[in-house]
Amino acid sequence: RLQVPKLDEMLGPLEAEVMEIIWVRGTALVSEVEEVLNGCRTAPLAYKTVLTIRTRFGEKGILGHEKEGRAFRYFPTMAESEFVSEQASKATGALLSRFGDLALSSFVDQVAADPDQLVAFRNLLGRDDDA
Repeated sequence: RLQVPKLDEMLGPLEAEVMEIIWVRGTALVSEVEEVLNGCRTAPLAYKTVLTIRTRFGEKGILGHEKEGRAFRYFPTMAESEFVSEQASKATGALLSRFGDLALSSFVDQVAADPDQLVAFRNLLGRDDDA
């Protein structure tokens, strides 16, 4: 049983909305994202707000862009599942770096308390990564 966290737990609510739109569409201009976002709001967002979010994603390597006329068309640099996996890996690495064996011990205790997770964990430990 794979539990996938919600995007807004990793990005923030507005950033998650922007990425969901771009992942669904495949590519989008800032104006297109703004239009979709404002279609379900009573107080519209400014174009510059969406542009700022897009700029941050570019700096983080989450979005790429290509010139289209006078604007830029943005595209995700990874699938949503890859992004979630990368975030989980970063979080795990941070916990291990900060807490070391204590983090491992806590992880094992929590997994051992849930029979389904214990089975999944044993399967992961037994998998052949070279296959």
